[in-house]
Amino acid sequence: MTAEVDYRDKRDELEMIFKKMLTYKDGIITTKDFPSLIREIKYNRTSEQKQAYVDYWDKNHGGRLNFETYMTIATSAYKTSELARQYAIDADIDKDGFISSNEFLGIATLMCSHDTRLAGKSFTEFVEETDTNRDGKVSIDECGAWIENQLNNSSL
Repeated sequence: MTAEVDYRDKRDELEMIFKKMLTYKDGIITTKDFPSLIREIKYNRTSEQKQAYVDYWDKNHGGRLNFETYMTIATSAYKTSELARQYAIDADIDKDGFISSNEFLGIATLMCSHDTRLAGKSFTEFVEETDTNRDGKVSIDECGAWIENQLNNSSL
C-alpha cells in the first residue's frame, strides 16, 4: 500500500493533479475522475470508501466537485476538525445552516464507509446525539463536531 501524502503545503501540486483529470473543465471535475484523483493524491481508501465518495457526490452534488472544495478537503485531510467541518458544510445541500433528515442520510451513508457501526443510525438518534443546544435542529457546527467524533473513533 502506498503511503498517504500530507498535502497541506502543496497547493500547486494539488492543483496540477486536479487539472489533469479527464473531466476537468472550468474548475470542476465529475465523479468519473474520483478513482483517478484519489489514486493520484495517494489518499488510501478501500474500494467501498471510494464508491461511497462517488455515490455521495453523485446524489448530493450532481456528481461535480469544484476546485475550491477539493482543495479544502485535500488540505484538511490531516486535520480532522477541518475535514469534519467541510463534510458538514457539504452535507448542508440547501445551505440553511442546518442538517435535515435527507441531508443526514447522505452524510451518514458516507460516514458508514469509514465506520460500519454507524449503519442503521436514524435521524432521530443523530439529533439526540448531536443537538448540543437542544433546539431540535442540528447546525453545521454541531454536525461537524459529530463527524469529527465519528472520524476520530473510526478505523481511518
